[in-house]
Amino acid sequence: MEIPIVAVRAPEYWPRIRVMALVDASDRFVLGDTLQYSRQSHQNRTLVRTPQGSQWLSVPLEGGQHGRPIGEVAIADGRLWLRKHWRALQYNYRTSPFFEFYEPELAPLFERSWRTLGELTCTSVRVLGDLFGIDTFLSLASSLDGAPGSIEGIRAAVGACSYLAAADMAATDRKLTKVGCVMHVDAPEYRQNFAGFEPGMSALDLLFNYGPEALSMLRRAASVRPDSIIQT
Repeated sequence: MEIPIVAVRAPEYWPRIRVMALVDASDRFVLGDTLQYSRQSHQNRTLVRTPQGSQWLSVPLEGGQHGRPIGEVAIADGRLWLRKHWRALQYNYRTSPFFEFYEPELAPLFERSWRTLGELTCTSVRVLGDLFGIDTFLSLASSLDGAPGSIEGIRAAVGACSYLAAADMAATDRKLTKVGCVMHVDAPEYRQNFAGFEPGMSALDLLFNYGPEALSMLRRAASVRPDSIIQT
């Protein structure tokens, strides 16, 4: 029996292409909602393409949230930000080839009330996985025995596995657990809805522009290799 490949990542708000590639490359992907929230990360914001270049869509949070588990981080009251985010997606992607195809699946998410950042971000990862057609098993760190709050604790709770790290996080992950393999992403410059190319967009950008073809593009860009760093 082969040892499953497992990846752990703090959930992002409408995650980037490299994160969705990591989800797809795993046998099991654990959404680290027990990990600490970090400011200036992608945990409560995402980038979308605009005629001028790009725009951050940020989720407003209650004060004093830094360092709390992502699953407990409180979103500020009010739904004005949801309406603004949905209008931004409509304005910037309405003319893209596949926005209207995915609109019925996405629109209800901007009409809900979200209490915590963990609930919102984990849902956005799950929904994107479904829209891409990724069949990786997703689970929450908070659902594991003891709800471990560290990468090593999460890995131990999952059981025997080969830990998959993304290349941009491999050096950090090696300090926290034994890395078995590393995923490298050679992100392509693809056709976007406006002239030029802006990297680092939410994976929604690829989906709206390429639809069902987005998953094969994701897979062509990613490669998984055994970790070349010897760990003791």
